[in-house]
This record gives sequence, structure tokens and C-alpha cells, in this order.
Amino acid sequence: MFEFAPAAEAVLRPLVDGRTVGLATLADTAGLAIEDIVGLVQELVAGRAATAGSLL
Repeated sequence: MFEFAPAAEAVLRPLVDGRTVGLATLADTAGLAIEDIVGLVQELVAGRAATAGSLL
């Protein structure tokens, strides 16, 4: 189980809604550094709460 600060909603909402969103877009939306977004996404993927793919 994960617990998130209320401020994490700007990052998590698009993912929960099932949208494909780039890391830079998430960082801009949340007003955070991309490194912070990468760390969060890594934790979600490691915990099997999310998957990551490539649009290339």
C-alpha cells in the first residue's frame, strides 16, 4: 500500500485516469523537478502500482 501527500495528486491524477503522460509533462503540471517525478514513477513501477513504456 502506498501513502501520498495531497500535493502528489497533480502527478497521480493523470495516471489514475489511465492517460499516457510524459514525465516532463507531469513535472510541469506538478511544478516539480523531473528528477522527483522519475523517482516517484520508479517507486510506482517497482511496487507494481504502475507500468512504464515508450512512445518511440
